[in-house]
Amino acid sequence: MSLLDAVTKAGPIPGQDAKQADKKRYSEILSAHLAQEVAQGLRHVGFNNVKPAVGGPTERAFQGGLGPKKVDVSSADEQHGLLLAVSVKTINAPPFGKNLRNRFADLCTEAITLHMRFPYGVVCALFAFPADADDDVTPGRSVSTFRRAMRLMATIADREEYTDPGEKFENVTMMLFQPAGDDSRKPWVRLFNAKDEARISEAEYFRLLREVYNRRNPHAPVGEQGNEDAE
Repeated sequence: MSLLDAVTKAGPIPGQDAKQADKKRYSEILSAHLAQEVAQGLRHVGFNNVKPAVGGPTERAFQGGLGPKKVDVSSADEQHGLLLAVSVKTINAPPFGKNLRNRFADLCTEAITLHMRFPYGVVCALFAFPADADDDVTPGRSVSTFRRAMRLMATIADREEYTDPGEKFENVTMMLFQPAGDDSRKPWVRLFNAKDEARISEAEYFRLLREVYNRRNPHAPVGEQGNEDAE
């Protein structure tokens, strides 16, 4: 169980000359595997009723304030509805900055529509980029796309109170990864808290999501006796 497993299972990223359909398919496969691994990680630290499950149902659809909204990873029950959500987004093909603003707008809309219906819901985002997105510095641009994306996402991160703006997320975590491939570079995954750009481990990431959730729900905390050695 790890986000690295998701990257490995997704396989090599299609080359720049690949068909658009192949690039789109890779993004869908990677996102699906990431969602499964995030759900498994949440179960490991104490969350119940989390979807998706490997080999089982995928994302859930919720009636949000602006209409139905599918959620990549969710913990919910019949009494409270949506409790925790994680939206998984990826940009995998250069130029990496081309669709950044569109992804940002999509995420804001997701947060708004879910928070309108579930103001106490803990809505989070995991935004993934390949390692090349942190190496695309040019003479005219001193900051990589990945770093620009992290700073942009920091503006809608860390929604602390249920009365805070609905377009903000309770947590935004950025993911940088070396994809699987035929070269000598082994796949790896690095996680960063968007708000302060601090690097965190995968175990810290899932504990952080639990901590954020428990601050919002002190009357019904989850997983306080969970396995602290999750990797």
